[in-house]
Amino acid sequence: SLVEGLRQAQERRETEQILANPVLPEHVLNEAVPGSIRKGAHFVKFLHRLIEYMKVRLRVQHVVQESPAGFLTDIYNKVCIDRKPLRFCSERLASLLRTLELSHTADFSPLTAITHFATLVATYTKGFTIIIEPSEDKVPGSFNPILHLSCLDSSIAIKPVFERFQSVVITSGTISPLDMYPKMLDFHPVVMASFTMTLARQCILPMIVAKGNDQVSLTSKFEARDDTAVIRNYGALLAEVVSIVPDGVVCFFTSYLYMESVVAAWYEQEVIDQIQRHKLLFIETQDAAETSLALLNYIKACENGRGAVLLSVARGKVSEGVDFDHHLGRAVLMFGIPYVYTQSRILKARLEYLRDQFQIRENDFLTFDAMRHAAQCLGRVLRGKTDYGIMVLADKRFGRNDKRGKLPKWIQEHLKDSMCNLSTEEAVQISRKWLRLMAQPFTREDQLGVSLLSIEQLETEDMQKKIQAKVQQG
Repeated sequence: SLVEGLRQAQERRETEQILANPVLPEHVLNEAVPGSIRKGAHFVKFLHRLIEYMKVRLRVQHVVQESPAGFLTDIYNKVCIDRKPLRFCSERLASLLRTLELSHTADFSPLTAITHFATLVATYTKGFTIIIEPSEDKVPGSFNPILHLSCLDSSIAIKPVFERFQSVVITSGTISPLDMYPKMLDFHPVVMASFTMTLARQCILPMIVAKGNDQVSLTSKFEARDDTAVIRNYGALLAEVVSIVPDGVVCFFTSYLYMESVVAAWYEQEVIDQIQRHKLLFIETQDAAETSLALLNYIKACENGRGAVLLSVARGKVSEGVDFDHHLGRAVLMFGIPYVYTQSRILKARLEYLRDQFQIRENDFLTFDAMRHAAQCLGRVLRGKTDYGIMVLADKRFGRNDKRGKLPKWIQEHLKDSMCNLSTEEAVQISRKWLRLMAQPFTREDQLGVSLLSIEQLETEDMQKKIQAKVQQG
C-alpha cells in the first residue's frame, strides 16, 4: 500500500540511503506526496502527460539550452503541470513499483530516468542546466534527439554529506592542487595538508620525455595530432620501453579517436610488429565486454611471463577503475595531456557557471582537470610501498610550471629538474639503470623504521614527538 511505501521511504531517509541519488533537500523529503498523484491511476495519467510533453520538447531542429526555472514555466503554461507533483515523481514511481511487487523492475528503467529528471528539475532551480540537442555530436546530420540535465555545481552532491556528519575527511592520492576543491565543493576546510610518501627506496621513476631521438618535440596538442614525425616518435618510445621493461606496460592516450589514428599509423610504420616481438598487445575499446576480455588476457600474459602492453584512454574504464599492481604495471606512459573535449556544450555551460559562481577561470579549471586525470593514470602502477613503476609523461608541455606544479606532491618530489626535458634515448638509459636497482632483494627488514613501523617503534617517545610535529605542521 501507499502508506507502507511512505513508511519505508521514511526509514530509508533515516539511514544511509538518504545519500542516494537523486539527492533531495531535507525540507522536500519531509513534505507529504501531493494529493493529485497520491492514487496510482492519477499518477499514471500524470506521467503520461509528462512524457507526451517531453516528446514534443525533443522535436528540435537546433540546440536549445534553458534553466530548470524556464523548463518549469514552460511545462506549466503548456500542460498545466505544477512544480510540486514533479518533485515527488521519483519517490511516487518507486512506491508504485513496490506496491505492484514487480519482479522485473529493470524493464521500467526508462520511466525511472524520467522521474529522476522530473524530481531534480523541480527541486534545483540553480546549479543545473537543460540542453536539448537534435543529434549527438558524434553523428551530425542524423535525427536522434537527446536531452541532458547537467549538474554544473558539484557542491550540490556533497552538501548532504557535510550536513549529516560533523567531521568529513576527503583524502586521495590525486587530490591536487588542494585549493581548487574547497572552491568547487563550497566548503571551508579546518585542516588542509598534502603529504609525501615515506619510502625505503625510490620506487617510482617519473620523467618527462619532451623529444624523440631526432629532436622532434613530443606533444598531443591539436595542431600536431596528424604529424607523422610525432606519431613515429611516440611509437619508437613505446617500442624502446617494452624492450627493457619486464611484465606489464600500460599506455594512456587523450581520447579514443586519437588512439585509433595513432595505432593505424603504427601499423603502417611497422611499430606494432616491433612491440609484438617483446610483448602481446591489448587495446581498450568503448565496448565494456571487449575491454573486460582484453584485461583478462592482459593479466594472463603478465602472469605467465610473456609480458603485455595495454593501450587505453584517460577518462576511460581502465584509467579510473583498474589497479595494475606489481608485475601488472611496471611502466605507465601518458601520451599527451588529457584535456577534456572543449567543444562540448555541457562543458561550456559548466565553465561559465564556475566562472560566475566561484570565480574559477576556464584555463585554470581545464588544466586542473587534465592534470588530475593524468595523475590518476600515473597512479595506476603504484599500489603499495613494495611496488615499483616507471611513469613516463610523453609531452613537452608537462615540463611547464603550470602543469608540473599541479601534479601530486608525491610525484613532484621525485620528478627532478634533470628529468623534465629528456629524449627517448636518455629516458631509456635512465630506466634501464633504475630497473637494475629495483631488481635487488628488498625485504621487510629494509623497510622497518623507514616506511614501516613495528608497534614497539611506534610507541617510542621519539616517534610520538615526530608524529605530533607532523600533525602541527599539517
